[in-house]
Amino acid sequence: MTFSRRTAQLLHEDHQATIQVIEALDDLIAKSRKKAPDTSDPAVNKVLQSASTAIEEEISEHFAFEEDELFTRLEEMGDVGIGEHLRAEHAALLPLGKTVADGARDALANGFTDQSWATFRDAAGELIERMFSHIQKEEMALLPALDDLLDAETDMELSGAYEAAHM
Repeated sequence: MTFSRRTAQLLHEDHQATIQVIEALDDLIAKSRKKAPDTSDPAVNKVLQSASTAIEEEISEHFAFEEDELFTRLEEMGDVGIGEHLRAEHAALLPLGKTVADGARDALANGFTDQSWATFRDAAGELIERMFSHIQKEEMALLPALDDLLDAETDMELSGAYEAAHM
């Protein structure tokens, strides 16, 4: 998907990166339904490394930008519903993302026990399901609205600020 505004395109690219991380997590869960994966396996280690950093850091920065810069602008234009709905989802996703990131970091340091794997698997499964749904909503509603909402100057200002925060 391509958007005419740089801000929408940057958010779309972040969504694609997040999807890669959660798909890798989903694959890990699918391959390890009955037995905890070996965290010394390079492929498992890579998935956990991504989960330990990308999920928590990326979604918190991404969500903060949307809430502080975009939802407020939509609300000023009279579209209150989308911001309220997405904020509520952010509020549910952030602690879930932290739980998964913390579980991944713990597993990288100590490996999985049967209990820690079950806890991690359940939290990651819930995060995956909610995140896919959330991204789909943003892709179909928020990002197209930005193409209509932002003028060229505002788009340049916002996209520059977003890029600077992600460097």
